[in-house]
Amino acid sequence: MAFNYQSLQKKLPVWFRHGGAEGDVILGVMGRLVRNLPGHAFPGWSTAEGRKAVADILLPAILEQPGFKTAWHAEMTELDYGLRRALLERRQLSPCMAARRDGCHVIINRPQDTVVMLNEEEHLAIHCFVDDLDFHTLLQKLLRLPEALSERMTFARNERMGYLTSLPGEAGDGIQLYSVLHLPGMALSNMIPQINRGIEKLQLNIAPFYPQLGDECGNIFVVYTNPSPLGELEDTLERLTQITYTLTERENQVRERLKELPGNGDVFVLDRVNRSYGLMKYARAITAAEWADAISLLRFGVTAGYISADDATQEELLAELALLTFNGGDFARPRPPAVRRHPREASNADIARTAAAYYFTKHTILHSALNMTE
Repeated sequence: MAFNYQSLQKKLPVWFRHGGAEGDVILGVMGRLVRNLPGHAFPGWSTAEGRKAVADILLPAILEQPGFKTAWHAEMTELDYGLRRALLERRQLSPCMAARRDGCHVIINRPQDTVVMLNEEEHLAIHCFVDDLDFHTLLQKLLRLPEALSERMTFARNERMGYLTSLPGEAGDGIQLYSVLHLPGMALSNMIPQINRGIEKLQLNIAPFYPQLGDECGNIFVVYTNPSPLGELEDTLERLTQITYTLTERENQVRERLKELPGNGDVFVLDRVNRSYGLMKYARAITAAEWADAISLLRFGVTAGYISADDATQEELLAELALLTFNGGDFARPRPPAVRRHPREASNADIARTAAAYYFTKHTILHSALNMTE
């Protein structure tokens, strides 16, 4: 299916269709699998003709596979700046791929839980998403396509090193795993640097989910593994699962302590939640970073019991806030680069967010939010 963003936009990525599990902490898991074709230069060193030759081999074979016959697909030359930015914000394009052109293709399946990129950093890069802490289902999704393609072609592989990649140190299983966590409690308590130091000792890493917006923007983080050496995937998977549960337990403990602050006369947390509500209700130009932070703190306010609604359960409120992420600005629709007549002028995307924010505060949590200072 030719790439049609308006059609793609009607369904949101799996990350933001509902609130997270375990008290809105675990948003899901994602994985990246890479493969390369022997006898072809890596994309970073190849010519447009070389990339086209790789795409001519891989693209028809992929589009014939179950689940991809009706997928959206396009060569990067067909996507303008606005489309690239929108897909980047939706985590359906990597920063490297967003800069690619001739011979580079992106394929997104209909459920939007699998994105395939051709000639990104590697010839074939598959990104899969699962909206729960279920790495086994994730691995099944990741391996399904390359196993089917292996019946028709050979991937570059060394018996001792494993699947070969553009970075020799990343050769091995060709799989990288991530857990996606919403950590407003730790972020409010300035614990992320401490967590980062502890995770590094376990050969894991933590990074912001929205790196283009700031280090702690939206209080959403990915905990991820380095590409696994051949034969060590199970050990890596066990280590990542264990640290994910540990961080989830720790985040919930921190949230419980933060919930006790108002009773002791400390209004820090209530102030941050109220400020986020005020921004959503009264601001007339909201940046992408402000948008993500405000939604995160309102989600925290829901789980802490500061925000409720007579006509909605906690789960429904969290789901509505999760969906709100994509209802305004850059997330909602592709836009051209902002052209400002002076530095203080708000972009169209900044202004567009306020309409979605105002509608939400007026129709969903206004009654309860007025009582948050009690």
